[in-house]
Amino acid sequence: MSSPRFTILAFGFAALLIMPVADQLLGLSNAFKSTENRRTGGMPVLHFPHVNTFIRQFDQYYKENFGWRNALFYAYSRWKYRLLGESPLPEKVVVGKNGWHYLGNSYNNVVDQHRNLYPLSADSARIITSRLLTYQRDLAKQGIRFYVMIAPDSHSIYPENLPDNVAASAAPSRLDVFKQYLTSHTTIPLVDIRDTLIAAKKDHVVYYQTDTHWNDYGTLIGCAALLNRIRQDMPAIPVPFTGNYAIKQMRGAGGDLVQMLTLQEEVKDSVFYEIKPAPVVSSTQTATVPNDEYGFPSLRFVGTAPDRPKLLFIGDSFSHSMTQFLPGYFREAYFVRSSHLNPALVQTEKPDIVVVEIVERNISWLKAL
Repeated sequence: MSSPRFTILAFGFAALLIMPVADQLLGLSNAFKSTENRRTGGMPVLHFPHVNTFIRQFDQYYKENFGWRNALFYAYSRWKYRLLGESPLPEKVVVGKNGWHYLGNSYNNVVDQHRNLYPLSADSARIITSRLLTYQRDLAKQGIRFYVMIAPDSHSIYPENLPDNVAASAAPSRLDVFKQYLTSHTTIPLVDIRDTLIAAKKDHVVYYQTDTHWNDYGTLIGCAALLNRIRQDMPAIPVPFTGNYAIKQMRGAGGDLVQMLTLQEEVKDSVFYEIKPAPVVSSTQTATVPNDEYGFPSLRFVGTAPDRPKLLFIGDSFSHSMTQFLPGYFREAYFVRSSHLNPALVQTEKPDIVVVEIVERNISWLKAL
């Protein structure tokens, strides 16, 4: 006669075997959606005679899709974050001090970049500079001004909140090396706003604590710095000042970093800025154009003054929030999410100004601009 203990163990073991299969068939854990920002492939197809390939692909597929995976990660994430104060996905998200979170090494080794473990070589700086110089010369022949803007990593603006084990290096950064080479060999205007943002953070939070990006106040500061540099060449552009904006603070939400940890409903930014421009620096969006390269549409705007320059802005995800503030200073503005400057696009748009913006961790991508 079996003991109750043996019966419980038997039923428990059977449940462990049945539950993953039942979940996959019935979707019992569908309430726990994956927010890890990971790419998952579909069910592999068996093609004879490539059986070994199918086995490897199916093994990977099952690891990413087994029953109750998302629910188990949900529980694991809270145990790791709440009890141990650590990131459950340290390669994707670094948990810092005072409620700050940073992008991890799975994104272009960004943490190790700031630890100076991946310095930018002089040869890389030369190649990037040569590429940019070619664009500047080609655009100048068409009467077009060219500017390069670097959106800093949050690691550069809030290094004091990085955990001690990944503290930023005091050695010259990749951006420092690139800037020194570019400015000593060319006249290309480089808009480096690190010092401007560091000064602004004394009075306002300029980056999201739970997201990879600058917040709207930091965006406004960055836009003003870019406009002030462009004004040196085109003084017809109005002087940007905060009096043209209604700024309201409120409680923030959880950004992309804590979303990857499934903590977006529990861990939120301490402040969110709602910023509305005055009519004199406002713009109207006139078109949304599909962009197959990145999946994010290109956006066209018109400003209020027909005598101002036309802007073509090539940028990454940091440029999205800039569409709230920049277009109002131009006759027309076209924002394209891309890491390439297409000469055919320039020919079609015929802008007066081209701005290329890229986040600090991806400076090396400028080699292929």
